[in-house]
Amino acid sequence: MRPHKSFIALSLTILCSFFASCVDNAQKALCYGGPDDSQNQRSSRLQPQSVLTWWSHDATGYHPALGILVENSSPQDLSGTLIRFQGRFLDLRNGYTQVAREEIDGEFHRNQQRFIILRGPTPYELPIDKDQWPRIECKVMCRVGTVNDDATQDLVVTRIDRITMTDDEAMEKLRQDQGKRIVSRQPALPPDAPPPPKKPKETKQPKVEPEKPLLATAGSLSGDKINKVPPVTPRGGLNRLLLQGTFAGLGDDFFSFEQAFKRPRETDARDPGWTWARFVPDADGVEIIVGSKGRTGKADIIVATIPSFLVSQDSQVVTLAQLLYRKHKTDRLKGPQYSVRYLPSGRVQVGALSGTGCRGAIFFPRGSVGNESNYLIQLSRLPEDLDNLLSAQAKRVPMLSVYSPFAGIDTSN
Repeated sequence: MRPHKSFIALSLTILCSFFASCVDNAQKALCYGGPDDSQNQRSSRLQPQSVLTWWSHDATGYHPALGILVENSSPQDLSGTLIRFQGRFLDLRNGYTQVAREEIDGEFHRNQQRFIILRGPTPYELPIDKDQWPRIECKVMCRVGTVNDDATQDLVVTRIDRITMTDDEAMEKLRQDQGKRIVSRQPALPPDAPPPPKKPKETKQPKVEPEKPLLATAGSLSGDKINKVPPVTPRGGLNRLLLQGTFAGLGDDFFSFEQAFKRPRETDARDPGWTWARFVPDADGVEIIVGSKGRTGKADIIVATIPSFLVSQDSQVVTLAQLLYRKHKTDRLKGPQYSVRYLPSGRVQVGALSGTGCRGAIFFPRGSVGNESNYLIQLSRLPEDLDNLLSAQAKRVPMLSVYSPFAGIDTSN
């Protein structure tokens, strides 16, 4: 009897061990998807092609933003697969981090490219001085499908550029391949391929320059040191526009403006007496509005707005006004002759300009928000009073609303 009981107990022990191992293997299969799924996860990779960063503006303030062009470089068609993107925006001044998320699950075939925009949710108030803008670092990651943390892919780490754009303008720049290229196109390697060998670092020998002969110079009688530093012309800011080779100005045809500043972003020809066009040069926010009386296609009036953070000296704005007066190349604009206007909305400083067949002015920033933080140039070759003319046109032409803060115009009606 005892041997029979021992045999039954041994059989039950073996059966329990068998079922426990089956359950354990089943749980592992459910958690990790099996060896085939993990292989697919590792091979489902996205390749970043180019990235563009900027500050995006809305009613709440300025948000750090990033646009990235990614390519399905994996051997699989990822159409219908949920792909999650995460952007972490780190403020390097105080360590504050904000997170932006985006998901796509539409058509995404092999070697197809998709545009992704990530925008920080917390707004900033940007000061006028561009050098005081916060330094933001952004890291972009993605997950393809339902995967664990080990399958998270790091796409790019970069800094937010100190420029302001709309999201539509940023997407247009990415489409025109104006973003920062990340990698060159290369065929995707299989996941089990060994990494390419690293090239040995080349040791550069320092160049030995020949000694220059000594020159005798006269010293200062007071013993002070004389340090002559050559002027440095900054490459960014408004100087990028001022040093542009092709320019257009007062009296030129709309075609000349297209050649200099590309096609207009907006036009208004509803009034048979006037045609208006808004050009946006590649200068981080500068806008040039050109008005032509009738249907001649010639620039009779120019209104230019310049964000104050692009301007390091007021003389740069005067130089831009001179370039827009380019019809009379041998003449120079006279001025600015400064004056002050007291409007119901506040004080406005104006610098009057005059030239051969031309009248105009420079309006200086009168605030720190919106159009009030801009410089404004107005030039006209017409005999009519320019302020009254622009006041009347601004009430019906939306693009001329940039002029209203400097003239106290109520355009609400």
